[in-house]
Amino acid sequence: MNNRPLENAVSATQVVSQRPVKESGFTLLEVLVAFLILALSMAVLMRIVSQGLDVLGRAERHQVALQLAESRLVEVIARFRPEDHGTQEGRLSGGYRWRSEIEPFRFDNQEAGERYSIAPWQIRVSVSWGRRPGERVTLSTIRLVRETP
Repeated sequence: MNNRPLENAVSATQVVSQRPVKESGFTLLEVLVAFLILALSMAVLMRIVSQGLDVLGRAERHQVALQLAESRLVEVIARFRPEDHGTQEGRLSGGYRWRSEIEPFRFDNQEAGERYSIAPWQIRVSVSWGRRPGERVTLSTIRLVRETP
């Protein structure tokens, strides 16, 4: 047998190894897609953070308004006299506005002109900080005052 033809035959491993080796790494398209996904994710994340900060700011303004309303209500109650009934308004620092209303309280079943020895007065204090309806805090209480004969 002649072994010469086998000597000239190329082995399968030589053919595979003679193919060009694929370079390792990412293609430009893969890198661009990765950056696009990253940019979109960052935009969504920034929007979420921004909305969170906005909600936090609104909650803080609401809390400050509530404290101012409580303080103003205590002050109005301490100085209360029935002859001072009506509406008063004013401005506070930080862009807050207050309004107090004092009026006789009427029960649902109270007859017109019916009087009690102890008269209830409604005291309402509102503090607002913007023009939107939700940017207002209102506190209300009833103060009992002995009627003078």
